[in-house]
Parts: sequence; structure tokens; C-alpha cells
Amino acid sequence: MLSIAAVKCLRFVLLVLAFLLAPVALVYAQVDTQEKNRFAIGAEFTVKTSDRASGEDYARGQLGPGLLWRFGVPKPGWGFHWGLNWYAVDIERPIGGSVTELGELHIRPFMAGWGYTHVVHHVAITADVLGGYGFGSITISDPALAAYKRTLGVPAVEANATNTIVLKPEIGVWWDVTKKVFMNVNAGYMFARPDVEIVTSAGTDMRKARADQFILKVGVVYSIF
Repeated sequence: MLSIAAVKCLRFVLLVLAFLLAPVALVYAQVDTQEKNRFAIGAEFTVKTSDRASGEDYARGQLGPGLLWRFGVPKPGWGFHWGLNWYAVDIERPIGGSVTELGELHIRPFMAGWGYTHVVHHVAITADVLGGYGFGSITISDPALAAYKRTLGVPAVEANATNTIVLKPEIGVWWDVTKKVFMNVNAGYMFARPDVEIVTSAGTDMRKARADQFILKVGVVYSIF
């Protein structure tokens, strides 16, 4: 089940899509796709939310800016899709009776999949499912180091993260605002469950990390050629 924050984000996506699609036909006449520019770059704002589960490490929600680009022109119909979708999440874990920031977990997946694109005038809507293999790593935080040393009485703490299978269903919209400016809205859910291992002289503590993320991105790019 999605969290309340994730549901609110999904509602926001639907409102944005409705806003984008409604006025498109009235904005301007359809332009030959051959006249459209092939490469555009810009910025996006990303909101990520996560669900919590007992017995697992879990990721905290995040938000912030990022880089966005577009290659070529979306073509209608079924087609191959790919993505790197590299991301990092802050993982929390109960240590000594209190929830502590364990560290930053990095998931670097290589993904490919299949999807369908529907083009209406200057709007391209794509729904796809990507899957692949993600390489995991973690950097333990100073508060977690201090908590483990204080609780277990150990001199050193090591943290490791395993690689994992990843899956991401998503829906995205590209809106050609002008011949040079394009707007993008993308919403998807990333499934990733690596194991996070804490190694000390007192033993090993390995738990499944719930690195799932509901990801909403809104961005604008400008064609440079």
C-alpha cells in the first residue's frame, strides 16, 4: 500500500496531467515532427516518498532539483525503453531502542523494458515497465557509528549493501510547449530491496532494506540543437 504522502503525490500528478492535456489542442496547430529539435537539456524537481515496514530498514522521503534531458522525438506505438535511474536514499534503523539515521544507501540500476506511447498533437504520453539489476552500496552515518559503539561497546563498525533486482512501472508525459521548450511530468514506483549488513566485533546484523520509492518528477528542457 502506498503511504498517504504517495497518494497525495499521485493525485497531484493526475491534476498536472489534466492541466497539460486540456488546453493542448487550443494552443497551436500541429507541427511536422521533422521540424522538432533532437536534443534538449534543462532541470527538473523531484519528490520521493517511501513506505515504512516493521523489521526492515526503510528510506526517508526526499526532494530536490536535478538535471533533465531529452533525446529525439517520442514516437507513437509500442517500443523499447531503458533507463539508469540511479538514486540514493537515507536509510533509518532502530539502534539501541531509538530510530537512527543509518546512512546513505546508493542504488545504481541498469534497466530496460517495454512500453506504449500515445501522441496527441504536441503531447506524448508513455506508460512502460522497466526492470533490471541494481548495484548497492552504503555509507554509514556518524550518528549510527556513535550509536553502535555506545550500544555494543565496539571500536569499529562496517556497513555493506548487496546488489538487488529492481522494477519500475512508470508513466510520463512530454508536452511541446514551443518548438524549443518542452515540459515533462513523470511518475513511477521503484521496487528495490537490497540487504544491508552491519559488521562489528560483536557479530553481524543483516536486514532487508526497503529502498522502494514513489518518484514524481516535473521538469522543463530547452532544445540546444
